[in-house]
Amino acid sequence: MSTSLLYHAFGIVGYFYQSTCFIAGVIVVATQADHWRLRCPVCKSREIHCRGKVG
Repeated sequence: MSTSLLYHAFGIVGYFYQSTCFIAGVIVVATQADHWRLRCPVCKSREIHCRGKVG
């Protein structure tokens, strides 16, 4: 899988592909945020503060 597939198949933008694993019948795709492309969805500013993470 690649970052291009994340975009074209799932519409995921602004993330890099890391790995894929199969756990208990579920496909888990690990990604990492591309902090350079991260922007506020309202004003498009790069001056944002990220809080929280899913891991």
